Amino acid sequence: MTVPSTPMPVAAFTARHPRRVNRLITEVHIFPAHAYGSPQPAGKVYKALYDTGATHSSVSPKVVADLNLPSIGARRVGVGGGNLDTTSHLVNIRLLNNVMFSMMPVAKIALQNDIDVLIGMDVLGAGDFAVTHQNNCTTFSFCVPSQKEIDYTSPAHQKS
Repeated sequence: MTVPSTPMPVAAFTARHPRRVNRLITEVHIFPAHAYGSPQPAGKVYKALYDTGATHSSVSPKVVADLNLPSIGARRVGVGGGNLDTTSHLVNIRLLNNVMFSMMPVAKIALQNDIDVLIGMDVLGAGDFAVTHQNNCTTFSFCVPSQKEIDYTSPAHQKS
């Protein structure tokens, strides 16, 4: 017997910067994890860095304290050529344009200066992520679930 599946609705956002940037940053809303359909607990807005070099998403100790996030266990995270023993926490992450990821396990780690959330490949790998620098302005766009492959080497993109 085949169980019918409900397709995941498409959710997407695009962030534009008026100049070329070397860090992809937006605000995100972090909430303590809650089950779908249950009342959403209060959350807070934080500055997030999108990092394709990070396997998993992380939050700063400030986020853990602000939202009183309980630990769901110990976690070892690879950082800068070494390992860090820390704690893991469950959160719901709302990106721009209400793109939501629920029940995401995140590691508690100290992040760069003004960054409190690191969006890693556990989120970005769930969809399509593209970065362009047309006219010396940085634009990045994300959509989930994946919609299409981008191939800049295809004949349609080659100029004669």
